Amino acid sequence: MRPASRALGLLVLLAGALAACGSDDYPDKPQQVAKAYVATSAGSKCRFLTQRLIEALTARQGADARRTCEHNVARVAAPKRVTVREAEVDEHEAEVEVLRDGAEAKLNLVREGDRWRIAGFAE
Repeated sequence: MRPASRALGLLVLLAGALAACGSDDYPDKPQQVAKAYVATSAGSKCRFLTQRLIEALTARQGADARRTCEHNVARVAAPKRVTVREAEVDEHEAEVEVLRDGAEAKLNLVREGDRWRIAGFAE
């Protein structure tokens, strides 16, 4: 086997191994999802929201709603400190209370398949 072919083969095997490991870094627990969402101002945080919530918040539909969400969240500064204060978790629903630089925020989450997503915000 030529060195270039061997290197390509190793690269394909490595990519397959990483894909099999579930390396998308999506949090497993609702507390982790809530903290990850609140802790950043990156547009990628919109992945933690249900599509229905994104569409309600942006008054847009589909991919346009997601793009608008990603643009809007980038305008809010990321906090210096985020702490999970309390969580009530059932099989398919959860309410997580976090402190964002000392200010309280409550997030309502639902399980969609094997992932927790934020479905709303409470006061």
